[in-house]
Order: sequence, then structure tokens, then C-alpha cells
Amino acid sequence: MHILTKVFVVLVSLLAIALVPLAAVQASNQAVLRQQIKDKDVQVSAARNELDTERALRAKSENDTALQIKDLDSEKNRLQSDLAQNGLRVRSLEADIAQSKIRLASLEQTIAVTMDVDRAKTELTKTLSEELDKQRTLLTDCEGIRIAIEQKLGKTDSDLRVAQEALGDLKEQIASLSSEKVKSDQVVQSFTAKFGPADSDSGSSTAAAPIPDRNVSASIVNVRRTDNQVYAEIDAGSRDGVKVGWTMTIGDGSRFIGKLKITSVDVNKSVGTVELEDVAARGAVRAGQKVTIRKGQ
Repeated sequence: MHILTKVFVVLVSLLAIALVPLAAVQASNQAVLRQQIKDKDVQVSAARNELDTERALRAKSENDTALQIKDLDSEKNRLQSDLAQNGLRVRSLEADIAQSKIRLASLEQTIAVTMDVDRAKTELTKTLSEELDKQRTLLTDCEGIRIAIEQKLGKTDSDLRVAQEALGDLKEQIASLSSEKVKSDQVVQSFTAKFGPADSDSGSSTAAAPIPDRNVSASIVNVRRTDNQVYAEIDAGSRDGVKVGWTMTIGDGSRFIGKLKITSVDVNKSVGTVELEDVAARGAVRAGQKVTIRKGQ
């Protein structure tokens, strides 16, 4: 039971307990008053009879009767005052009862609203439980998908590691070939410096220099320096259209650094010799600089 309902029941009980004695007192006082009035009337009649029979005692009897009547009037007035006060109390209690009824109606409305809210909470809890079950089912499905993806990812990682190992081996082979090529170029350069360039080689090189058929932009990834030559490796190769004999421009932002003449081309990288490098004026060729060539140049 709600606490406000309990309080209201206690108040009504207290009001009932207070009204019962008042009603009993009022009924008792009215009965006593009526009985006293009747008794006094009988006494008055007896006094009158005695007056008729005993005139000698008339004055005394009248005085006694007047005093008794006066006392009775006072008592009557007092009783009437008490009755009026009791009436006021009764009306006050009736007003309190009316207020209590109003409070009771308000409490009943509050209880009804509370019951509606409880029903709404129950329905909401049921809906949330159903939605939670759906989300748990969805989470389970997603977990299965995640496990499958992780398995595929593990297989992909394994394949990638195998490919990286193969790529590492290929890079080592390329590095070895590049080193042999550099050594060969050094031998050729030493031979050329000592005996001069061969006429057939010079003529064939000039005739075989291809004209760029596309725009290519790449970055220098490695620079190797010898006593007589500087070699630069770029991250563009035959799949990008780079060809042996191209002379590409090396730049650092908007600053010209030098030229790169391509001497060997692989699938995804190329190697060339650096020309026109001026370390003091424009700076040295280094990794990270851009290498470009324009179509038809």
C-alpha cells in the first residue's frame, strides 16, 4: 500500500475516533438537559401547589425557584454554547473529511498514473530485452564473420611473407647484377679514359637514344658514388615506360640539380648516371629528389 494511502487511512480513523465521543457527549447532554427541564417543570408545579397550600412559604419558595431557574438558565446557556462549539467542531471535521476525500481522489489518480507508468516500464523492458536478444544474435554472427576474416587475413599474411621473401631474394639478385653492372661501367670508363671512346660505340649510342613517348615522374631511392661517376636509382621502370638512353631532369622542389642518363631498366626501377651535378652551386644528388621527363623532349 502506498504511504500516502496509509496516512489517509490513519487520519480518517483518528477523525472517526474523535467524532464518536463528541456525538455521544452531545446526545448525553441533550438527554440530561431535557430530563432536567422536565424535572424542573415538575418542581415548579409542586412549588405552585405548595404555594397554594402554604402561602407562608411562598416567598421563600419563589426565591428558591428563581435562583434555581437562574442556575438552570445559566446551565442551559452553557450547554447551548457547548452545543454550538460542538457544531463548529463537527463542521470543521466535515471540512477536514471533504479535504481528505479530495486528497484521496488525488491519491487515486496518482496511483492510476503510477500503474500506467509501471505498465509502460514493463512494455519498454520487454521491448529492450527483445532488441538486446537481436543485438546479441547479430554480435554472434559478426563474431563468426570476424573469425573467418581473421583466418583469411592470416592466410594472406602468410602469402605476403612468402612474396616478400621472394621479393627480397629478387632485390638481392638485382643488387648483385647492378653491382656487376657498375663494375662493368667502371671498367668501360677506365678503358675509355685510357684509350678513348670507340667510334662504333659512340655512333650506335647516339643513334639508339630513344625519344620519350610519355611524361614520367619518379623519385630517387638510392645514390652510389665512385671516384669518377655518380649513379642514381629511381622507383620507375619498364612498366612505367622508362627506356635506356633517356636523359631525365633531377630537381629538388623548384631547383635544378642535374641530369640522369638511364643506363639500365628493370620492371619497377631504373639506374642511370648523373650528369651536370654541381654540389657547391646547386647541391648534391640525393635520395628523395624528383626525376622527370616530358614527352617528345
